[in-house]
Amino acid sequence: MTGLSVAGNNVFLSSRNQNRCYYYNLPNLTIRKDFSYYLGFSTTCDIAMNAADSLVWVASENTSLTIKCYDTDNTMVDYIGVDMITNARGMALDPDGCLWVSDIDNDKLYKIDLTEGIEDNGSGIQGLSVVPSANPFSGAVTIQAPGVNASIAIFDLHGRQVESDNFQESWTWNSSAPAGTYVFVIRDDQGSSATLELVKI
Repeated sequence: MTGLSVAGNNVFLSSRNQNRCYYYNLPNLTIRKDFSYYLGFSTTCDIAMNAADSLVWVASENTSLTIKCYDTDNTMVDYIGVDMITNARGMALDPDGCLWVSDIDNDKLYKIDLTEGIEDNGSGIQGLSVVPSANPFSGAVTIQAPGVNASIAIFDLHGRQVESDNFQESWTWNSSAPAGTYVFVIRDDQGSSATLELVKI
């Protein structure tokens, strides 16, 4: 187990090897229950819980997405990349909704304001209306977002970025990347974003 957090009447533990978050009810730590499975390989260093929104923030190593956020449906709903924090280790959420993160590469402690929260309509989309042409897809896939000018980044399940580009209302990925699951992240200049998990067959 790597990562420990307490929220409400629960103790949350994260398993590095099983790629999963579990929890126990206090005061009796006898029955372990599943909370969330981390899509991809998390190589967990620590976790922080936002119990009010049923979200777990996961600090990961050896990945472009140093911090990932998952819900109880096993969906990655947000992330923080190496452009902000290069090597996250310890994490904690304070009562004001700020995420505190230690970065061992820079020997710094960061305070990240999460008070605006994550807007989610249940489809993994936060603030942008984004539609893929197919899921799963074979060969090429087109992402459509009418009226949206943004950037797009694609990550494999190890958290490695495999593609990035500018996005203008629609964008087609025709890659020789191997079959598998990929995370597509679209962000506009106003900070709105969408995250899609698409399967290439």
